[in-house]
Amino acid sequence: MIKVGILGTGFGRQHAELYKRMTGFEVGLIYGRDENKLREINKTLNIATTTDIYEILENEEIDLVDICLPSSLHAKWSIEALKHHKHVFCETPLTYRIDEAEEILKVSKEYQRNVFVDLFFKFSTPHHITINKIKNDELGEVKSFRSYNKTAPNWGNLGLQKNVSDFHIHNFDFLLEILGMPKHLLSNGIDFGDQSIAITTLNYDNKFAIVESCTNLPANSPFYVGFEVVCEKGSIKFDAEYGMNTREEFVIY
Repeated sequence: MIKVGILGTGFGRQHAELYKRMTGFEVGLIYGRDENKLREINKTLNIATTTDIYEILENEEIDLVDICLPSSLHAKWSIEALKHHKHVFCETPLTYRIDEAEEILKVSKEYQRNVFVDLFFKFSTPHHITINKIKNDELGEVKSFRSYNKTAPNWGNLGLQKNVSDFHIHNFDFLLEILGMPKHLLSNGIDFGDQSIAITTLNYDNKFAIVESCTNLPANSPFYVGFEVVCEKGSIKFDAEYGMNTREEFVIY
């Protein structure tokens, strides 16, 4: 049984609900600053709470610290958890700065603890099947790749920086699993304040990829996610719409 301590009561609460549905995990303690939220979590989920992060970090029974704090705090508390000999599961983005990412990697190796980042796209069923088929060479060489997500500004500020760090990053992770690092790339963006468009074109030997993330759809629009991978012997397409009329289409040609 892996015992988990969660930092944060926003996404942290959702993570707690997921852990309760999984075998092999138990949430021992949740940290937060809002005592009303903590009381609600304790009452409805029957999980102990605390307003002191170190009550989690210094708890010898806790194996994994799940970090759902604001992104600017991810690096600090990832490093602190590692130094307390905890494994870390962190929401995206892990950090906005390369030097902080390198420090997390250094401390992870020093204390021999793992850091897992919630890059979940590649674990969804369509993405996971696609990755395996490409890696197993079932459809031959990849010729082109396109991946996208589009949303109305329903998630708070999703200006260009937040779009890239919170949305664009998942498509890139999926792409890198399939094609690896590109030879060249060109990225363009338009910032509308709390909305934005980001489009990146990546060039490989005899192939290319396009990654598109839009957060400027009209209010009440569905959340769109999809991709198309064209290969020598076939293609794979996924197109999904989440909202009032949820639908998913996953086709292998």
